[in-house]
Amino acid sequence: MLSFAIKKIQKSLPLFFVLLISAPVFVPYTHAEEEVWTYEMQPGDHIWKIAHELLTDWRSWQEVARFNSVQNDKLMAAGTVLRIPTSMIRERNADIQLIEVSGPVSLIRQNAETVPLSEAQSVIAGDLIKTGSQGSALIRFEDDTQVLLSQESELLINKASVIGSKKNVIDINVLLEDGEAEIRANPQKIPGSRFIIETPSAFATTRGTVYRVRATKDTTAAEVLQGKIQIANTRGSTQVKQTFGTLASKNKPPQKPQALLKAPNLPELGTIRYLPARLSWNKVPQALNYRSQIAPSQTFEALLLDQLGEATKMNLPATLADGTYWLKVKAVDSKGLQGLDSIQSFTVDARPFPPLIQAPLSKTPVYTGDVEFSWAKPENVENFQFQLAKNETFAEILIDNPTVQAQSLTVPIIEAGQYFWRVTSVSHTGKVGPVGHTNTIQVRPTPPTPELKAPATSDTELTLAWQKDEIAQTYEVQLAKDSDFKELVAGQTVQISEASFPRPVSGDYYMRVRGIDADNYAGGWTAPQKIEVPVKSYMPAFIWTILSIAILL
Repeated sequence: MLSFAIKKIQKSLPLFFVLLISAPVFVPYTHAEEEVWTYEMQPGDHIWKIAHELLTDWRSWQEVARFNSVQNDKLMAAGTVLRIPTSMIRERNADIQLIEVSGPVSLIRQNAETVPLSEAQSVIAGDLIKTGSQGSALIRFEDDTQVLLSQESELLINKASVIGSKKNVIDINVLLEDGEAEIRANPQKIPGSRFIIETPSAFATTRGTVYRVRATKDTTAAEVLQGKIQIANTRGSTQVKQTFGTLASKNKPPQKPQALLKAPNLPELGTIRYLPARLSWNKVPQALNYRSQIAPSQTFEALLLDQLGEATKMNLPATLADGTYWLKVKAVDSKGLQGLDSIQSFTVDARPFPPLIQAPLSKTPVYTGDVEFSWAKPENVENFQFQLAKNETFAEILIDNPTVQAQSLTVPIIEAGQYFWRVTSVSHTGKVGPVGHTNTIQVRPTPPTPELKAPATSDTELTLAWQKDEIAQTYEVQLAKDSDFKELVAGQTVQISEASFPRPVSGDYYMRVRGIDADNYAGGWTAPQKIEVPVKSYMPAFIWTILSIAILL
C-alpha cells in the first residue's frame, strides 16, 4: 500500500495555520529549495514498483535511488522512507465542485471575474469563494473531501491535484482568509491524500478527520469532532484529540487543548403548525453563548439559518417554507470554542396561515341578533372555515361553515352568553391550514331602548386582535401601507393581544405583530396580512358629481 507526503525547505516558517490530512511520515531533508514527496515503504514494496505508480517516467527509479543514497534496492525494509522530488511526480488537476449553495454566495476567478453560479458549479485552483450573511457553500473534492463554508467567510482554492496513475491520492491546499469552515477530509481513508487549510496564525498536522476551523487575522480556533490534529507554530505545538479544541494566536504558542462543552439537551420538536415560532433548549454549564443552525438535511450541507447569541432559543421566521428541517445547537465557552453538536429534526406545516381577527374582539360589546365576524386574508388563501361554539374545546359546535369566500360572515345569535369562534384558512389547492386561533365573545341581551345600544367605534378606530401568546409579556404591532413595512402608518407596544389605532383614511393596509418575552427577547414577525378600510360614506362624492353635472348643463 502506497503512502505519500510532501515537504518544502523554508528559511523561516511563516505564521499560518495548516491542517494536514494524510497518512505519511514527514522527515527532514535538504535539496535546493525543492518540494519533496516522502513515501514510507510497505511490506512487498520495491523501488521500481513505486516508480511505475508515481513518476512521470518510471525509468527514473535509479535517480530516486541515488537521491536517497540507496546501496541495494533489494534490501530495503518496510518502513524505509523514500524522498522523491515533486518535479518527478505524475499529477493532474483534481475535480472540484460547488454542490450546495444557500443564500448569498459568490465565486471569483483570479482575474477578478465573478462567475454566475449554476448547479454542480465547477471550481478551479485560484478561485475565491465568498459567503454573505446567512449564506453557505459546500465544496466537494474528487476524493469526496467536503468543506462547508459558513456565513461571512472567504476561502481561496490554492491547489487540488491527483497524484500518481492508479490510486486516488489527492493533494489539496486551501486558504481560509476569514470566517469558518467545517471539514470532512479524506472520508475514504486513502493513504497519502493530503488536505492543507491555511489561516493567518498557525499550522497543524492531522489524519482523516472531521473538524471545524474559524479564522480571523490574528487568531484561529480548531475543534476536533473525529480523529486528532497536531497544531504548531514557531512558538510551540500541541496535539488535539477528538472532542477537544484549542486556540492559536500570532506570536504565541497554541493553547493547551481543553474538552469541548457537552451537547445541549434538545427536546422533541415534532410538527410546528404556527409561524413565527420559537425553539428553545436547556442551558449548558459554563456556556457563554449558543450557536444554532437550521438546515434542510441531516448532513447540514446547506445552512438556511445561522445564529450566535446568549439566548437558549431561536426564532423560526414566517418566511420558512413548509417541510422537514434539522436544528443543530452547540454551546460556546468563554474562549469562543464551540462544543459538541446536538441535532433534532422537526417539521413545519403552517400553511396556509390562520387569519388575524378584526371583529368582534373579546372586549367589544356584542348583543343578541345578527353579529358580523370579520378577519384579514393571508396570502394564497382561497376560502375560510368558520366555526362558532359554546365551549372552548369546540365539542359543541353551533355553526360550522366550511366554505366562506369573503373575509366576513354575519351570524344570528339569539341567546346571550359566552361564545367561542375561530377561522381556518384553506389554500387554492384545497389544503386546510392550522386550526384558527380561538377567540371569545360575551353576547349580551339586546337593550330595550336605543340609548343602550353598543357604541359604534368603527368610525373613529381600527382595532386588531391576535392569538394570545403565553410566553409573551408585551406585543409590538405595526400598520403599514405596503407589505414590506417601509411605509409605516402606525405602531405601538401593548400588553394585551389587541390594539386600537385612529381610523386611517380608506384604502388597503398591512398589519403584523410580534411577541416579546420577560427577557425582552423579541420573537419573529407574523406574516403580513392585508386589511381593507372602507370609505366611510359615498355621499360627498355623490353630491360633488351632481354639482359637476349641473355646472356643465
